[in-house]
Amino acid sequence: MDAGRRQAEEGVARVLEADQALVGISEAVANITDMTTQIATATEEQSAVAEEINRNIATIASLADQTSDEAHRSAVLSGELTDTANSQYSLVERFNR
Repeated sequence: MDAGRRQAEEGVARVLEADQALVGISEAVANITDMTTQIATATEEQSAVAEEINRNIATIASLADQTSDEAHRSAVLSGELTDTANSQYSLVERFNR
């Protein structure tokens, strides 16, 4: 009888240990789920920031091209103005002679 009672007590103790282990596993799974959610959220935020950076770089590249075109156009016009000024100077010199 004592052996049966002892076995029953040991069985109850093992069930309690198993219950504690399952509670620990459940808590660990909940923590992993929370971390996974945080990682997914951070990944989405990083993706959005990367897309924004990409758009900004494209805008900067476009503006740099426009600036380069305008600088070239300014150089051409400056050369034309220099030629016009030289022509006018020559005309004034002829007139003054």
